[in-house]
Amino acid sequence: MKQIAIVIALCVGAWYFFIGGRKLDEPMVRDYYQKEAHAIYSRDPEALCKQLSRNARIESRTTMMGKTLESSHNRDEACQATRDTFQTFSKVGERMGGILTIEYEYHIDDIEVAPGRKSAVVKGTSVLKMGESLLQYRTSFTQRLERELGQMRLVHADEVTVMRLGGAGAMSQSDFFRK
Repeated sequence: MKQIAIVIALCVGAWYFFIGGRKLDEPMVRDYYQKEAHAIYSRDPEALCKQLSRNARIESRTTMMGKTLESSHNRDEACQATRDTFQTFSKVGERMGGILTIEYEYHIDDIEVAPGRKSAVVKGTSVLKMGESLLQYRTSFTQRLERELGQMRLVHADEVTVMRLGGAGAMSQSDFFRK
């Protein structure tokens, strides 16, 4: 009897690993983005890193002060870039003399779940503001999500971001980067 129970448990585990834990649907995709927003508001770069696949590839084009930088990151590089971004937020807050709020909003334009429900391609936009537009990132994205061991993960992203510094009473961009 004990052996039958072990065999059944192994079969259920194998089914979940190979089939059940890899299926996704639109509500799961939307939940992924809600968790991302929560991690941003919590200023938790590690939670954002956990949402990336081991094989993640992020292709990005960032425009700041009229210059465009193209980059391609794997998971580890993307995690470090996220940590650096949150450190930048702290530095900007310190230079402005206190704690500045973070505002983040995203809009999903389209979710295309693959026929086998193993992946989804998501198109959308997001805006991240710090201190009422003191620091602003506007991003348009196309991302492919998959489930790995029951968790939603970003596998590939193609992003275009425009970064702006400014706002009423804020120092100029050249003053900020000179210090």
